[in-house]
Amino acid sequence: METLELVKIICAELEEKKGEDILLLDVQNISSFADYFIIVSADSERGATALARNISRSIKKNYKYSVKADGLKEGQWVIIDFKEILIHFFHKDTRKYYDIESLWTEAKNISLVS
Repeated sequence: METLELVKIICAELEEKKGEDILLLDVQNISSFADYFIIVSADSERGATALARNISRSIKKNYKYSVKADGLKEGQWVIIDFKEILIHFFHKDTRKYYDIESLWTEAKNISLVS
């Protein structure tokens, strides 16, 4: 399965699980450590952690990838790293505060609308 196809499937799962403000960025030409960033928000720390845990389990079970996660205890900003993909799960206020999208303005924003 191609990486772009996989990230779009993951974004659809995030939407299904009530992830908010999902953003998919293609950073292949500007990052040495990832090809895609997925950024998603939740209303609470518990929501961000639940989204991260659900997606992590799905990736392990359905795609057989090893997943590394950081920030699960706090839930403000959880990062999942696998393959060439980084998924950032934010509490909505934390996302606003760090505004990581502004750091990657050169990245290509991939539309999730089919």
